[in-house]
Parts: sequence; C-alpha cells; structure tokens
Amino acid sequence: MLTILKIEIRRLSRPLLVASVLTLISTLIDSEISPIIPYLVLGFLLSSVFPMGISEGIETLLSKPIQRIRLFIGLLLSHITLSLFVFLPAAIKPISALYALFALPFLPMGYLTAFFLKNSKKVVLVGTVIFLFLTFVPMGYIDMKAQDNAQKALGIETFADYEAKKAEYSAIVHSLEKEYGNMAFFSPGVQLELFARDVADGDWKDAFLRFGISLGFTALLLAVSLLTFLRLEPGGLLRPTLPSLYVQSLPWWVRKEVAALWASRAFLALFMVLILPVEGTLKAFFSLFLLPLVVLEVLSEDYSLILSKPVRRTYITGRFLVVSAVFTLFTPVFGPSFPVVLFTSSVVFLIGLFSRKLALVVLPFLGLLMSPTLQESSILVAVLFLILTLPVILLIHLRALRIELRGVVK
Repeated sequence: MLTILKIEIRRLSRPLLVASVLTLISTLIDSEISPIIPYLVLGFLLSSVFPMGISEGIETLLSKPIQRIRLFIGLLLSHITLSLFVFLPAAIKPISALYALFALPFLPMGYLTAFFLKNSKKVVLVGTVIFLFLTFVPMGYIDMKAQDNAQKALGIETFADYEAKKAEYSAIVHSLEKEYGNMAFFSPGVQLELFARDVADGDWKDAFLRFGISLGFTALLLAVSLLTFLRLEPGGLLRPTLPSLYVQSLPWWVRKEVAALWASRAFLALFMVLILPVEGTLKAFFSLFLLPLVVLEVLSEDYSLILSKPVRRTYITGRFLVVSAVFTLFTPVFGPSFPVVLFTSSVVFLIGLFSRKLALVVLPFLGLLMSPTLQESSILVAVLFLILTLPVILLIHLRALRIELRGVVK
C-alpha cells in the first residue's frame, strides 16, 4: 500500500496542491457558495483526476504477479488518503467538510469509468460530465416534477391560487422532494441539496438519512467496481460465458449478435440501470442515452466483413432488429415508455449509418428532447411512437442497401 501511495502522491502532487489551495481559500471567503466549493473540488478529483492514472497503467497494474484484491484496496486507501489534502482544509468550516463527504460516490464511479474506457483523456472528459450531470441535473428534474405534481394536487392554475395556497403548496413540494430524493440515491447532488435543507431546517433525522444513502451507494459502487476490476485483463474485459452458446436452435447470426451484446460495455451499463430499484420512467430516461449507444456498437465491426457477398447488406438491418428484439424482453420494466426509447435508438442508428461521430453528437440532444414524452406513459403515445419507428427502420434498410465501404463509420 505504501508503494502505491508514493506513486499516487508523485502523480497527483500538482492537482492536489491546486485543490488544497482552492479549498483553503474558499473556507476563508465568506460567501453563499463557499461551503460547497470543497464538494465540487473533491468531486472533480474523485470522478476524473484520480481514476485517470488507472486507465493509463491498467495493463501494468493487472500483471499476473500482483494480487487483484490487495491492489484494489491499495489504490482505494491511497486515494482516500490523498483526499484528506482537500478535506482537512475544509474542516475549518465543519459544514463544508460535511458537504465534501457527499463527493465520495464519485470515486468508485471514476474507477468504473477508467475500467471501461481505458483512455486517460476520455476518463477525464466522461468523468467530468458524469460529475456535473449527477450534481446539477437530477435535482432540477426533481424540483420540476415535485412542483408540477403539487400544482395538480392543489388545483393551482393562477398566481392568485398560488398565493391562497402558498403554505400548503410549499409543504407538499418539500414532502415530494424528499420522496423523489430517495429514488435518486444515485445522485450525490440531490442528497447534498436535501441534506443542506435539512440542516437549515433542523431536520436531523432526514439529514442522517441523506448521509446514509450517500454512504450506502458508495459501498454498492465500490463492490461493483471491485468485481469489475477482478474481471479485467490487460487485453480487454474478461468476457463471461456467452448465453448464445446455449441457444443452438437460433440462427448463427442471431447467436452472434446476442454474444456481441453480452460482451458490450454499453449493454453492461444499461443492464445495471435496468436492475436498479427505481421507477420505470427513470430507467427509461437513462435508457434514452444508453440503448442508442448499444445499437451504435453494431457499427463498430469491420464493414468489409459485414458487406461481403455471402452476408449481404441487409445483414446490417438484421443486426439492428436483433438487438432491438432483445430489449423487448424488458418491456415490463419500461412500460409504455419503451417505444419512445426504441424510436430514439432507431433515429440514432440511422444517423450512425451516415456518420457515427455525428450520431454521438446528436444523441444527448435527442435524448433530452425526447425525455418529456416519458412522463406521458400512455398507450396512445406508445402506439404512436411504434408507428413512427416503422418508417425509420425502412430508411435504415434503404441506407444499408446503398452504403459504401469507404467513409462510413470511422
């Protein structure tokens, strides 16, 4: 552990010095945002900077003579020790130190990002995006949903209605935010916001609950990251036994797609989302971004093999349909939201047939654009998006027939 700690100190000396100075300055400045600066600084370090070294030296770290569990624990303890350089200056203001503790879940999140990406630049970029997204976006969504439901419950339609029922409205919104906050256990930003409100209101029972949720989610992520670390190999992820090998009655190309899907990193992330104990609408929201990534991996294979004469170009359409068919098994999880997710995936796949880079750029904007329709959750909306998906699949088929070997997915 001491050897790992020395290596990490040398690697992280500069960012730690900058982070410590920023934290110290923030504790000395009296402003409204200064208490959360240690959380922001520590969260950025844990989600992006600390895991970057793992992605750079993953093949060296996973050499056979090193015991995996001992190495993982050594890295974890080293990074927690180095986090004290940010945490201790924040302890000048106890509330800032408490806020900083809510950044702990970002460390195992950063590990998982590093294990899957294995590229230092991508780890910093993706880790920063995850940190900012989970800090700011879910709480805004919860506030919006709580206010909308409170207005519907009280029948508030005008400003006069709001003034007449202001106290009751605030109580319902506050109660709904706590209820939705329990479902948003994956967001440190939500738990921190609710914890800060509880401390201000003197509701220590709920404050301890927020703190417990954050620590419990950290422990869960650490367990998942350890299991992932144990499956890593220098050449790539150690793939489990492929379920398609046991379904010999299916055509070979269907079994091949199921096998590729099982080994997909995007599918693994999506599968983790699907088994989370949260409502189906929230799972569908994350699937709006993850399922298109899964279908885009179909385009990662060498086109000179896909478009060979024995297979024919229609094979591309078949691959998309197989992946989509697998996810129809999760329709009970998604509910009526599944056609919206399927439609989004088909549009992204169609764009990917022209340019995979363009599809990756369009994906987050398209996902956010389609997300409000998930709240409708009606059979009529589901049927409408199923109908809309059919012409998109036809366009996919027509594009596959005209696709060229050059300049496709690069």
